[in-house]
Amino acid sequence: MSVSLRSPLAGLAVAFFIAVFALFSPAGAEAANVDASKFAAIVMDATTGEVLYEYEPDARRFPASLTKVMTLYMAFDALERGELKRDDKVTMSRHAASQPPSKLGLPVGGQLTVAQAMEIMVVKSANDVASALAETLGGDERTFGRLMTERARALGMTHTHFVNASGLPDARHVSSARDMAILARAFLRDHPQDYHLFDREQTVFRGKTINGHNRLLGRPGIDGFKTGYTNAAGYNLLTSGVQDGRRIIAVVLGGRTAQGRDQVMRALLGAGFTTLAVRYAGMDVSVRRLLGAMDPAAAIHRQVAAASQPVKVKAAAQGDRAGGQTSWWVQVGAFKDKSRARSQLAELKRRHPKRLGKADQGLTPSGSLFLARFLGLSGAAATAACDLLRSEGADCLAGASSAD
Repeated sequence: MSVSLRSPLAGLAVAFFIAVFALFSPAGAEAANVDASKFAAIVMDATTGEVLYEYEPDARRFPASLTKVMTLYMAFDALERGELKRDDKVTMSRHAASQPPSKLGLPVGGQLTVAQAMEIMVVKSANDVASALAETLGGDERTFGRLMTERARALGMTHTHFVNASGLPDARHVSSARDMAILARAFLRDHPQDYHLFDREQTVFRGKTINGHNRLLGRPGIDGFKTGYTNAAGYNLLTSGVQDGRRIIAVVLGGRTAQGRDQVMRALLGAGFTTLAVRYAGMDVSVRRLLGAMDPAAAIHRQVAAASQPVKVKAAAQGDRAGGQTSWWVQVGAFKDKSRARSQLAELKRRHPKRLGKADQGLTPSGSLFLARFLGLSGAAATAACDLLRSEGADCLAGASSAD
């Protein structure tokens, strides 16, 4: 359908744009709400698969409890195949019962039904229950992690590797914003009759009411999916909703706080719904254009550019200057918190001792930020280190400052 900008329908579309975007979009959905070193996001038209917005969509990130969407996807697969029943018992092994919070806290040998386990995984995000269900499905959690990864590959999740059913921290347990959106779309396609499970804001287990963590449920049009958090991941959210018959899937990874993550998600959803509605009325618009100053990606770019401006650098491809007069650095982030900058340097040095073990660690003040850098590298070493970090989905900038 295409209409003139002067037609009544165009006016209605503009009115719809104002109403919906004002409803969903909070002020302040900017870089302060996300961790630049962890942030990734995507907005997808669930019907067509068109990507309406993206920022580092294929960067490997820690999914945290968004992992449980895959665990449940596989459980529903097993139910459909007749390999599992909703009233089958899930038993707490010693391994499952030992998982850290969030957890249900049943003792070793304690039991609940598959149906109860599913609800508690969604509402409470219980790690012990996820492990117990994984053992029911795969024999042991390590085996189930391998099966999860195989299924992820079959769905087209090319940047994902699972090692557990809950999303608890493990350096090998990674995914991406795009892959999480692909998983959500697969769930909506393959198990539409079970999607309502992700709209549960609370459940009752043995007479006790358990409240959930997803504060966006219940807002107009939002009808499901999952929150997640670990220190390494930040605050994550996978969301889906429908407005005027058009469904959107959105992913935000690496929020600084739950509230900040939710603000970013609300802005993305508002701009996404508005984009589809206005396009339907025949006008061309984009999520990024609608976000404007609220676009966290643009704010991050501005922040990093401003932080890097005082430092004179040369491109990493130029190589070392003769006589060793040039000292190269590798920048792995810009942080407001000095301790977070130090932690990032220490973690990368621990993970990559061959590339970064002999490099000096330095914090370069720039305005209100601290630039986290490895110093004293050769040009070749700096380039190789950045290539390695980028292959893992991390942000990296290499440069040189002359000693003249």
